[in-house]
Amino acid sequence: MTVLNTNIPSLIAQNAMLMNSRAMNQSMERLSTGKRINSGADDPAGLAVATRLEAAARADRQGVRNANDAISMLQTYAAAGDNILSMVMRMKELATQAASDTLRVDDRLALDSEYNQLGLEWTRIAANTRWNGFAGMSSFNNNFNVRIDGGAGAGTGSTVTLELREWSPNHATTNQNVTGATAANADDNNATATQAFDFTRDMNNEATPAVANGKSDDHIQTRVAATNAVAKLDTAVTGMTRELAQNGAYVNRLQRAADNLINIATEMEKSRSKIEDADYASETTELARTQIIAQAATAMLAQANTAPQTVLALLQ
Repeated sequence: MTVLNTNIPSLIAQNAMLMNSRAMNQSMERLSTGKRINSGADDPAGLAVATRLEAAARADRQGVRNANDAISMLQTYAAAGDNILSMVMRMKELATQAASDTLRVDDRLALDSEYNQLGLEWTRIAANTRWNGFAGMSSFNNNFNVRIDGGAGAGTGSTVTLELREWSPNHATTNQNVTGATAANADDNNATATQAFDFTRDMNNEATPAVANGKSDDHIQTRVAATNAVAKLDTAVTGMTRELAQNGAYVNRLQRAADNLINIATEMEKSRSKIEDADYASETTELARTQIIAQAATAMLAQANTAPQTVLALLQ
């Protein structure tokens, strides 16, 4: 049947061109963005899964950065700790020498001068070694929680707790520091450290022995004081060595955690890519197909639009 009011072939060609145009635009969008899913309409379920995978991967990569920051902090404090330990070992050497009765008083005073300066430098390094503005090593005795798992519902194991002890030679706290100093009670203001050091001296009268100022336990100007100092320094060396070993263990753990997070994040990115990213070979082929169809549909539409003119020829 031939009709004039409704050009059915033209409508079919127009509809085909519209659908083909949508497919061609979608291919061009995917090739332009590199993504198969550019909106929820493309693949609702795929978009939800890909979004969750991307969020988890980004959280894991932030966990890697957190771990690396903690490693940098620990390495900074470890470098200072190594320096302090070297000085404390030298102080123990001086105290051991001063504990011998073969030395005169003047000899011990000379040894005590270096001993005291090393102690003051120990105090300075502990107080001024900082990382990212955190308090110095003399203000530790707090736990640092390093978040390494940012996944939803992350609980036990989502953080690594670093138990850092203070390195100050003269700080009394309720917790034990690396020098073995402990407080007599829970009140820091009234606590008395059983192993703490105090290297302050009467700067207005350097010739005055520390013994006269009631600080004999913190200097090596007598054999008894030197003997006591050896015992205290031995405790300090043991504590510092233990703390440095613990520091290294933390670094190794954090490095392992970071490596694991990198592997997990990489696998999540691979999974997300398979869902969300466009296959360029497939999309290029699809674009070429739709372009050919568009050309053919345009030609067919032009031919369909000339059909009524053929009918009009019958009226002539």
